[in-house]
Amino acid sequence: MKVNRESKENVEIKASTENVDKVSERNEKHESKLTPTVMSYISAIYNLVEKEGVARVSDIARSRSVSYASATNAVKKLVELGLVEHRRYGFVKLTSRGLRIAQMLRSGEARIKYFFMYVVGIPEKKAQQIASLMVYDLDADTRRKLRKFYSIMIDFTKDKAEELEKFIKEHRASLELPEEVYKLKDKIKEDDVE
Repeated sequence: MKVNRESKENVEIKASTENVDKVSERNEKHESKLTPTVMSYISAIYNLVEKEGVARVSDIARSRSVSYASATNAVKKLVELGLVEHRRYGFVKLTSRGLRIAQMLRSGEARIKYFFMYVVGIPEKKAQQIASLMVYDLDADTRRKLRKFYSIMIDFTKDKAEELEKFIKEHRASLELPEEVYKLKDKIKEDDVE
């Protein structure tokens, strides 16, 4: 039953993120303003609202382990970018655009986590740590490629082998693999130090 539950979770995540993925493509033009720090604040606000029902600047500061002044400045920037609504001493609320970005980040983080868990074989806690570090530094093109790769790999079967081969060929077509790639492959056993 555990496998069915995990498979069901993967299908639910895949289905629930399709609309978010489309929205993320539309947000590309605004991405230059979405620094990793801005995105991490959006996620912090989203998580607070999800857990507590509301987000206050003091809660944001605490969740990000920053000073109240730093959180206040970040919220002001988010207001300028049209990602949150906030009045002095009031709650911080994500705008519809801020919410879409938060959902995109959440689904991206989940994809990265599940990829490392179910494809690479890393334990959940470590996979979550990796995903949390990676998600904010990905540009739109990288996220799009990861979504495609994830959709191929997460429920990989023999039937998807051709799709994987096509994906790899498409992305290698514009690249010339350096000799170092093959040297590193040969060094895999040497690098396996425990």
